[in-house]
Amino acid sequence: MNMRQTTILFLLATIVFVACTQERQEVHNAKFIMSRQTAEPDTGSIITAAVWDKVPLQKTFCAPWSDDKQDETEFQCYLSPHYFYFKFQVPDQTITLQEPFLNKLDVCCEDRAEIFLSATPGMETYYCMEIDPAGRALDYVSNYYRQFDYDWSFCTLQIETVVEDSKYIVAGRLSTLEMMQLGIPQNEFYMGVFRADFDGPEKVVWYSLLRTERKKADFHLPEMLYHVIVEAPMTTEP
Repeated sequence: MNMRQTTILFLLATIVFVACTQERQEVHNAKFIMSRQTAEPDTGSIITAAVWDKVPLQKTFCAPWSDDKQDETEFQCYLSPHYFYFKFQVPDQTITLQEPFLNKLDVCCEDRAEIFLSATPGMETYYCMEIDPAGRALDYVSNYYRQFDYDWSFCTLQIETVVEDSKYIVAGRLSTLEMMQLGIPQNEFYMGVFRADFDGPEKVVWYSLLRTERKKADFHLPEMLYHVIVEAPMTTEP
């Protein structure tokens, strides 16, 4: 290869790199206004706490990759002085669990609710929790693109679940101190909210709270994350 050919290849590679970088920078994340509450749950149970009556419901789960199916899953989340709380109420006629359950990667074959958290819109580093109806979590850290570290785990993640005849509930909390230690600020960050619905071991429908026009299911993309704006703390007039 002569010098001219080498120069041309270098220029082409540079153009491709710049184009890909610009594509990631041009992602405009949809806004998500997160409720801020001043108190922790008052019942000792996250699921049954009265505070959820004050927290907005999100119900826009859809599966653009499976005939644009709609879903009745309900999602809520809020920030207290000490924790990030979340709750999924998931209708499911075919709850699928892996038995025997040997390690956290077995969650990959199960129904589950998922949350991704990132400090940046580009998902340079992001943190994931995927929780099955039995309360077993696949938690891990990843770098864009899909560089997963399954040996990593949250330190403060607490989970509650309830399984009923035709639905399951997943709720939990994560310390805001741990979030700050991970570099995720308490006033704004980026969050993806998803669901995997298995019908037996092979058939699965992937749901996202945020709609995308992409033709292939992939949650691990910047455009799949909301830009979360947390409500300002309530102040008391003197």
